[in-house]
Amino acid sequence: MRLPVPAGFDASRGWSTNASPETPDVQVGTSGFPLVAIAPRSNLVVQATEDGSHLTAYDVATGKVTWSFTPAALSDARTGVFVVTVEGREMVLLAREGKTSGDGLNRSATTVAVDIIPAGSRSKAAVAHHLDLPVPSDQALSFTASDSGFLVGAVDHGTYHQATAIDPATGAKRSITAKDVTVPGCGGSTCTLSATSAFATSVGVVSTFQQTTGCDQWGNGNGQPCTTGFQVGDAWTSITTAPRGMHTGIPLAVTSKYLVAAWHASDSQTDQPALSAGSKTTFTVQDLATGKTIASVSCTSADRLTLQPGSAQSSTRTSANGRYLVSGQSAFDLNSRTGRCFTSSASSKGIDFTAVGDDGTAYGLIHTGDGTDASSLYGRLPIAPNGTDSSEQGARVDLPSGSAKALSEAAEVPIYLTTSNGVFRTGDVLAVYARH
Repeated sequence: MRLPVPAGFDASRGWSTNASPETPDVQVGTSGFPLVAIAPRSNLVVQATEDGSHLTAYDVATGKVTWSFTPAALSDARTGVFVVTVEGREMVLLAREGKTSGDGLNRSATTVAVDIIPAGSRSKAAVAHHLDLPVPSDQALSFTASDSGFLVGAVDHGTYHQATAIDPATGAKRSITAKDVTVPGCGGSTCTLSATSAFATSVGVVSTFQQTTGCDQWGNGNGQPCTTGFQVGDAWTSITTAPRGMHTGIPLAVTSKYLVAAWHASDSQTDQPALSAGSKTTFTVQDLATGKTIASVSCTSADRLTLQPGSAQSSTRTSANGRYLVSGQSAFDLNSRTGRCFTSSASSKGIDFTAVGDDGTAYGLIHTGDGTDASSLYGRLPIAPNGTDSSEQGARVDLPSGSAKALSEAAEVPIYLTTSNGVFRTGDVLAVYARH
């Protein structure tokens, strides 16, 4: 079947799968699990079935099945598929939380199974590494992936007090627990704070910390502002790279060699930081290795959107040529080191980005909050109710000019743009159509 697509795409030139769209859209966000992932270096789009029983890799240009993989069976599986790049080599991770089958001797048990398959596989792919991780009886585990790291654990407001980091290259795993970090410039001096992990990167695990004593915890102007920030591996901390006067820093996402962060002058430590109309939020794109600021922009929003570690990971993309970067509701031209806001105002709605092309044409979903915690989380794309497709309306944005236009309500938005194609998905239907 052909999906309805925006002007600029030719549905007669491309391919699509034949499944009918009867299952919900891809789940995305810090605790959501995508069923479609892109391996750009390998020119593949990889799709998992919702129950995790099968994985298929398609050539982006032709739709030909490059390889497929059938894992060991799990029942009641919550499934996610991710692509992680290690030293230039793309690895596909199929992660599932489900139950093993019992028999006359062995009891059924809940487990997290992670299968790691080289993206460059052919035909019937063989697993390079397989891991089975036990699941505590009182916890449901989540998966957090960047394009260069992978964590498994129980998430609380975007961070893990204890997680397992998996090395996709070797299959090695290590436990990540809260650690003490020494923070300079903390309440006017130096202090030691507990840091919890948010996501893994090629430079190391990004951990967040929050000062609660020896500072103005209530945000009422008495004393030094409290420091909320993050540390990137052993390379750098937000304190040394924060914009002037910004005491609150939240790591939102990582893509390629960049980290995206949000900053506030100060916040009451009793509330989660938020993008709102009351105060400006500065968004920065920083060099992942050094912390050097590449581009920044200050935004406000008529919607109150919670800023949480990793919350914009699912909506952060770079164009294939590396010039443009979109994240949440902000967009950047990395060549000119400038940014633009596409947040809501009194007269317009915000746009949650899904894809950006080499020419600066970007696509996204018009943000329509329904009052739930999920819709109020900055950068998180909507999750469709069970058994339906997402009804969110799309928008096209021209980043060089800053102009935005709503698409027809029927048109799907691309989840990824190559130089010459757009990748679309709704329900079980996966499609790639040529760009004009």
